[in-house]
Amino acid sequence: MPETITQAVPQLLEEQLMVGKSIKPRKDLQLLKGAGHYTDDLKLPNMVYAAFLRSPYGHARIKSIDVARARELAGVVYVLTGRETARNLVYWMQKPGMRTPERFSLATDKVRYVGEPVVAVAAESRAVAEDALELIDVEYEPLPIVIDAEESLRSKGDSLLYEDWGDNVLFHDEHKSVGTEAAFSEADFVFEERLVSNRYSPTPIETRAILAIHDRNQNTLLVYASTQFPHVLRTFLSQTLDFPEHRIRVIAPNVGGGFGIKSAVFQDEVTTVILSMKLGRPVKWIEDRKEHLLMAGHERQQVHYVRCAVKKDGTLLAVKDRIVADFGCSGTFWTEVQPAMLTSASIPGPYRIHNYDFDLWCIVTNKAPCGPHRGFGRPVAAYVIERMMDIIAKKLGMDPAEIRLKNMIDAIDMPWTTPIGVTYDTGNYKQVLQRTLKLAKYEELRILQQSLKKEGRSLGLGIATYVEYTAPSSSRLQGPLGWAVGGWESCRLTVDPSGKVTAQLGMAGQGQAHETVFAQVISDALGVRFDDVLVNEGDTQYAPYGFGAWASRGTVTTGGACIKASRRLKDKILAIAAHLLKEPPEDLQIRDSMISSRKSSRKEISFQEVADVAIRFSSKLPFGMEPGLDVISFYEPDAPTTCSYATHLALLEVDPETGFVRVMKYFIVDDSGVLINPMTAHGQVHGALAHGIGGAMLEELVYTSDGQLASSTFVDYLLPTADFMPEVVVDSIETPSLTLGGFKGLGEGAAIPTAAAITNAIDDALSDFDVKFLELPAKPEYVHRLAQNRSVSK
Repeated sequence: MPETITQAVPQLLEEQLMVGKSIKPRKDLQLLKGAGHYTDDLKLPNMVYAAFLRSPYGHARIKSIDVARARELAGVVYVLTGRETARNLVYWMQKPGMRTPERFSLATDKVRYVGEPVVAVAAESRAVAEDALELIDVEYEPLPIVIDAEESLRSKGDSLLYEDWGDNVLFHDEHKSVGTEAAFSEADFVFEERLVSNRYSPTPIETRAILAIHDRNQNTLLVYASTQFPHVLRTFLSQTLDFPEHRIRVIAPNVGGGFGIKSAVFQDEVTTVILSMKLGRPVKWIEDRKEHLLMAGHERQQVHYVRCAVKKDGTLLAVKDRIVADFGCSGTFWTEVQPAMLTSASIPGPYRIHNYDFDLWCIVTNKAPCGPHRGFGRPVAAYVIERMMDIIAKKLGMDPAEIRLKNMIDAIDMPWTTPIGVTYDTGNYKQVLQRTLKLAKYEELRILQQSLKKEGRSLGLGIATYVEYTAPSSSRLQGPLGWAVGGWESCRLTVDPSGKVTAQLGMAGQGQAHETVFAQVISDALGVRFDDVLVNEGDTQYAPYGFGAWASRGTVTTGGACIKASRRLKDKILAIAAHLLKEPPEDLQIRDSMISSRKSSRKEISFQEVADVAIRFSSKLPFGMEPGLDVISFYEPDAPTTCSYATHLALLEVDPETGFVRVMKYFIVDDSGVLINPMTAHGQVHGALAHGIGGAMLEELVYTSDGQLASSTFVDYLLPTADFMPEVVVDSIETPSLTLGGFKGLGEGAAIPTAAAITNAIDDALSDFDVKFLELPAKPEYVHRLAQNRSVSK
């Protein structure tokens, strides 16, 4: 069971009967049986299918487009070009210094990456639509291509993606602490490295999908979409298409994974809706895997020139980091340059760093746009600072655990504010690291490592930590990030005459078991049976407004909204029960759907009876009380951030002759606040870890010099399979946050320090050789090259 650290937090649930229990997710069996309903499962009368002609060039002007032959093909319903109807996708982020390049629904005069949509075809079948693409003739004038961000930073002339800019800089930001220069002058050592992170894709099982139905008679728009934010998508479509928002309904059916990319909207999705509006009939588009790899969710490609000022006892005095982030042709709605901003903000990690400077350059190149991706910039930050901690420890002759414990923020120093103003609300980083070492039996593993070394085997141990601020507040989102987004979420609770409770959530899930965990929260907060609570989400017609599932915010914000709504509803129910039982409401309690007096066991009434009075027998209500049991609440944490954190420890073996790395065992101890459902929480940890391992060791979006994506199928773009995964051991402590319920975010965490833990372990495995792992991913060919270029240490 998770260990709970005693801490005075007045906002915890009064009684936890369901919260903390490992209950199987309600939808799992249905989904395992293949009985889920996804966007592509929907077949409607008169429906047509969309397909897109995409640019074969990384950079070119469009001279002409001839669609005549495509229009003549039997089964083709419509052929749409950008010059006919191009809508500019709106921006919700207005950060000073951030450029806002044009993002048309279809390219009009210029293409800037291979895969950019140029022409859309609607046809009676997807096959016919794709056949029609072959009949479209586009004349391009190729332009110089730049695929390297550092080279792009120096580009001029025709190599500029946006000629009116005069350069290829999308965004520049910097921060300087007052004491950084003095800290460097006082340092005994300055460690300096160039660290490189790879570009890779979210690859959800279900790719992007959208079905749009425009009813011309009613002037309404119904959109089914595989999305993480139904309400945001509705507002975005209203603004981009100039269509009345109250006449748009967005439904997110079952969604086969989000991983960040489904909190973005791309040109092809908007064009699918435009086609439906032109035709007045349903139009469906389902992204194929090659399209996904071509353009969706490219993130993480950054180069860091990092310098660390260190005392000879291992004390970290200051950090400087120059960051060059490759954003492809642009950012994406709605996160724009935030992935790199989050990287720069997250470099300090869990360490007592008072002085930190960064110089961030977000650069455009002839690649697909940079979109949100699970972990959202933080995995790169963890890779950079955690690699540097190991490099420093090795040089100073310290154990990796020792240098981290020396520099970690102490629990008594909470809340802690980082040099750039991010507040860490709660946490005990040292305890989590020490617990991880104990869980892994660290000293015994070191002995095993030395024993197997005598047999010629190379075992490595890698430690990495992180802090993730989750559920950012409106003040942070709208202030430092310049984002027109709220940090709150909503819950509407209704009770029917039978006493059953229905929750409508503003947030929609993509496999996080919302229907189960939030029913657990409501069950405890309201005092009703778990089986009497139904949770619905994902339909803008019935759900209150919400901003969606991203930034590991769901449990914190929606969990808080569920508690807040439950308490409001409970107050009314107790008031009715008090009137019927002739007891003061403060003397009553609700447990297991029964309302009883704390003073007299004979005075009780069922939840169902009170509900019936509130609705059908309203004449029995207290004088002046409105009938019905229907409340809506909105919740936003008081703190600007709610921070989760963890320590990871990887045990792996390297074969220097082949470069193959086998991760044998992986240990994780995290603190995600009060765990509502440990089973589903640890399931998310396992999933995020697999994501992190794939990005650390296998996945890479490789571009050739002419801008072609060389890894556009799963033949070339490798994912971790079940047999590739190590044995995973997960443990937790619980430090309640300062939010309602004491919850913290969890869904992205295990993907954040994975690359750092694995590369630290590879370095450790090759510790007898003068090698340094500095570039991701840890593919066998790269590890082999390191090993072959080694020189045995004296």
